[in-house]
Amino acid sequence: MARPLTLSLPSDTLEAAIRFHFGLTQAELGRYLGISAGLVAHFEAGRRRAMPSAEQRLTWLAQLLPPPTGTGPAAAAFAAPAAPSQPAVATLLAALPTFGALPPAALQRRQRLVVAQAARLRWGLHRAGKADALQARRQWGLAILQAALPAETLAPAERAHLDYWLGVLAADVAAATAAPATQAARALAVVRLLMLDLEAAALARLLTAG
Repeated sequence: MARPLTLSLPSDTLEAAIRFHFGLTQAELGRYLGISAGLVAHFEAGRRRAMPSAEQRLTWLAQLLPPPTGTGPAAAAFAAPAAPSQPAVATLLAALPTFGALPPAALQRRQRLVVAQAARLRWGLHRAGKADALQARRQWGLAILQAALPAETLAPAERAHLDYWLGVLAADVAAATAAPATQAARALAVVRLLMLDLEAAALARLLTAG
């Protein structure tokens, strides 16, 4: 399974601010600046300074940041969705029959299993939600870059470089978009988590009643 895309933001440098704002990886920013991802990491850590050609390209990107650095729009709050809740648990548990005293061992084993399964599923959904939030930021950032970078004022060679970079970036962003089957699997996982939470609550009720 492919690892989810994440952004490493080691500092408050201009390079890091640009990457976070547009959802770029170090490799993607480096591709535009004409340097390696490792060199971008050095810039962000303050170990190296950008050379003039990279500095000029950084200046163009910085103009698209929101004030006070630039004049671009502020990004929306691309936050991971909250974990699903179970607002109807009390209503559903009210329909649970009274069984009287029950041997607790089997109920406790099942409860531990259900709680562990729910925890793993909730963590997976949390990671998927963070990936969705990052993908939304990348899609937004790509649209801003495509619309606002001053391509018409650039020299032909720089314009060609910019067009190529935006094309590769668009392909990267499109490739990371979740397929319908993935979204369906996510929806089913949410339903399963809700049911596991309900089962755990029902088992706790049975153990208390006993």
